[in-house]
Amino acid sequence: MNEKIKKPQNLLDSINAEYDRLTENELTNLGVVLGAYRSFRGDRRSHIAYVGMPITTGKRYYDVLSEHGVKSREELTEKVGQKALWEEVIQPNINEGISFADSLGKQRDMLFIAPSVFEAKQWRWTDDAYMSLWYRVLGEMAGTHWVMDGWEYSTGGLREVMFSMIMQWGVIRSFNKDTAVKAFGLKNFHSGLTKEEESLEFMEMRKMRVYDSAGIDIRIDGALSKSVDAIYDLKQRNFPYQDLLGPANSIMQTPFMSPYLMADEKYSPVGFGTQKYREAKDRLKNLKY
Repeated sequence: MNEKIKKPQNLLDSINAEYDRLTENELTNLGVVLGAYRSFRGDRRSHIAYVGMPITTGKRYYDVLSEHGVKSREELTEKVGQKALWEEVIQPNINEGISFADSLGKQRDMLFIAPSVFEAKQWRWTDDAYMSLWYRVLGEMAGTHWVMDGWEYSTGGLREVMFSMIMQWGVIRSFNKDTAVKAFGLKNFHSGLTKEEESLEFMEMRKMRVYDSAGIDIRIDGALSKSVDAIYDLKQRNFPYQDLLGPANSIMQTPFMSPYLMADEKYSPVGFGTQKYREAKDRLKNLKY
């Protein structure tokens, strides 16, 4: 019998505590970068969109491993060489991501943030620091979240969609903001705001929408279904898939932590309780960690 996924008591507590792993140097530099973003004043959410894109992993990463008959980046390096990951995965991902963001910018009168452009190696940033930055951009500035095809194969991309779904369902609110700070590394989140202004910001976060490359709205049932499909694909191909289970499980649980689950349909986000959601939830529960 397959081991069932254990439900944590609190959704935010189930997410890796990235803030606890950030160094003081990373927090200082993170504040500098956020200060630059905050220099954009006015109605940021209506004019700024975030573009989720894989960099070190994603579908291309697993396809490249399959092509060379290996199962990890270490095996890829040993078989093909030190530059293989950069030349066959990272560089193409970066170029494709920037091109995608540029094309969206030409089609729509908005600014699209391409995270692959930002590079902080000289500051010795870890993946946790990068993720903390992009969570902040999504939470404080972006009004829409666009994802490239294959986003569900990227741990970072999946967790970003998870965060947007948590925003959309109103899971992060004033009373549990400190928990969110710990879970996502959001120190000084919405800093300098009055309680009333902060409350309005949380309501603005609920307006977040996620779109695929074709501009189609990704609801929570679609996000869950795509993530579960990716996990099963990796499992079938004998690739490690455990890192994707946590974010997928959090997406699945999101509505149950929301005060809007039983609210009037006019106010409740769509995509919960559909056949697609139920099937994806059952498939997820049949997986082992």
